[in-house]
Amino acid sequence: MKNKLFSTSTLVIRRVLGGAVLASFVVVSAAALAVTDDFSDLDDTANPAWTHLTGLANSTGQSWDASTGNYRLKAPNNGIILSGAQYGFVGSHVAGTQLTDSYVSADFVVHTGNGLFGVYGVAARLDGANGLNQLKGYGYAYEPFAAGLGGEMVLYRITGLGISDIGSQAVSLDPNKDYTFNLSITGSQLYGWVQEVGGPIVASKSAIDATYASGSAGVFGYSANPVYAPTDFTIDNFSAVPEPSTIALAGLGLLGLFNARRLNRSL
Repeated sequence: MKNKLFSTSTLVIRRVLGGAVLASFVVVSAAALAVTDDFSDLDDTANPAWTHLTGLANSTGQSWDASTGNYRLKAPNNGIILSGAQYGFVGSHVAGTQLTDSYVSADFVVHTGNGLFGVYGVAARLDGANGLNQLKGYGYAYEPFAAGLGGEMVLYRITGLGISDIGSQAVSLDPNKDYTFNLSITGSQLYGWVQEVGGPIVASKSAIDATYASGSAGVFGYSANPVYAPTDFTIDNFSAVPEPSTIALAGLGLLGLFNARRLNRSL
């Protein structure tokens, strides 16, 4: 009887520890993929290292500046000319992290002119291609003067210069407020929403698109003369995390508890 109790107890411990080890593995794996940056190190070269995107519209003279503790990106409208408009583009992504299902967010913060200069947003499943008409992925961005409206939040499928609207909602963001842009992608389900930092949601939109399966996360902006002045936006508190890793981890924990309770009841 003593030996039997010992072996059963050992089995319980092993199963619980096994669940804990597996859960820990998931935590470590998720942590290895997760990216956060509040730019308190005053640069974009490490922890994490950002890769600059310049080539989509063949524009030049872009700038990336994290020296103030925020991350400001600017681009002149000196690139390709399409339908009488000359384009500018600037972006940045964390190339080392390839995510499939993910949640990406960033605070777009106020500075002089923010909200009036070009289109800007967060991006996911980017392939990182940095040539003319090459970048692919998804985005959730603000268009200040969309189609004669006060503004729109738009879910994009980015196929080079073909930036397709796959879901949009009319909204005018206050240029004197800070906003958090959020983009969640699970399988072919895309969901974007924007809220005042620490405040209520002001717009949201969902879409279904299965064009791109995985890629890196980042931010981007574009503009076109004479419609938009040169793009100029600033972010803070960027994050990109695997999704639904939290659900998976919770499931592993519950499974471990279930196995332990079932074995205890059989004693």
